[in-house]
Amino acid sequence: MIGIYGGSFDPVHLGHLKTATSIKNELNLERIFLLPCHEPVHRSSLKYSSKERLQMLNLALENFPELEIDTREIVRGGSSYMIDTLLDLIKTFKEESICLIIGMDSFINFKTWKNWEEFSKLIHLIVLPRQGNQPTDKTLNTFEITEDADYIKSKPNGLVYFSNSQMINISSSDIRGKIAANQNLDNLLPKSIISFLEKI
Repeated sequence: MIGIYGGSFDPVHLGHLKTATSIKNELNLERIFLLPCHEPVHRSSLKYSSKERLQMLNLALENFPELEIDTREIVRGGSSYMIDTLLDLIKTFKEESICLIIGMDSFINFKTWKNWEEFSKLIHLIVLPRQGNQPTDKTLNTFEITEDADYIKSKPNGLVYFSNSQMINISSSDIRGKIAANQNLDNLLPKSIISFLEKI
């Protein structure tokens, strides 16, 4: 069973990295991949180029060797639609169940995603917690909800699981604001990435 944690990673920060590590342990995943998009569909343009974001991800993994990077969306180019990526991933990992890891905000807007009805036939959905009010309705009529992390291994796809991982309150947009204001970035990013950002 593998995990796919997609995002713009603009820039990647300790919230992403610690959350991915926590999910890997919580679900006992064999592998977990950070999947940077090329062009996000549901948000505005990116501050950092694909090359710079990949450089930062590679620097981050020096401190988080249990994580891996999947570059297929950047290599493919164009707008990054997750359904296309999942179909490609299934060809690569034929025998593996795939857990797609998304934030609660993405889950709330999940029915705006391209071909969202098809996802339950392809993957399990892992939803990260968020601070503040939770949605009252967590059902998604194409998925079955489970609270049992072990149960996920018994099915090839079609389950949605709400993670118990601790929420880490760091956002890329806050970091970009701090960079613009020349503020301290300690405890938000690995030191190697802070050094990288100071040079570009």
